[in-house]
Amino acid sequence: MSAAHPGLPALRIGVGVAVPVLALSAHGIAHGELPGAAGILICVALGAVLAGMLGAQAGTRQRDRRPSVASVAALLVVGQVLGHFAASVGDTGHGVADLGAVGPMAAWHSAAIPLSAVLLVLVAHLYALVSSVVESLTTAPVLPVGGRRAAVTTAWRPRAVTLRAGGGSRAPPFSTT
Repeated sequence: MSAAHPGLPALRIGVGVAVPVLALSAHGIAHGELPGAAGILICVALGAVLAGMLGAQAGTRQRDRRPSVASVAALLVVGQVLGHFAASVGDTGHGVADLGAVGPMAAWHSAAIPLSAVLLVLVAHLYALVSSVVESLTTAPVLPVGGRRAAVTTAWRPRAVTLRAGGGSRAPPFSTT
């Protein structure tokens, strides 16, 4: 199994923050006020769940794990649709009668989702770049070993030297006179 993209933590944080912020700001643009505490908490929990889903596909190739603008935009769209219902929890004034607010809310979503997806993917790639530079500056270099390693059979030991008499003809002959 391949490793996750190095920028995935930054992307998860970004999606976890962007989902509730976009949903609640669109709700505020459409209705002029923020939803109650229950709606805010549900939107924040929704953002956390969608952030956890990012990069959760197991057994895929490395190139498939790179964050793409399309996958992040799809998660943001799901987050906005579900966030719309989550923001309206406990909101008694929210209903079908207020169709005049749909235009500004839809315009906000249609502009914010693609722009946020592009920015989040750029931040993830920038995070991966900066973290790899910091890692290369703070770790000791490892020199690669090229080719085959030399086979070491035994450790070197000095050989025993034996002294023998008459080992050669270098000295003059011994005389007994």
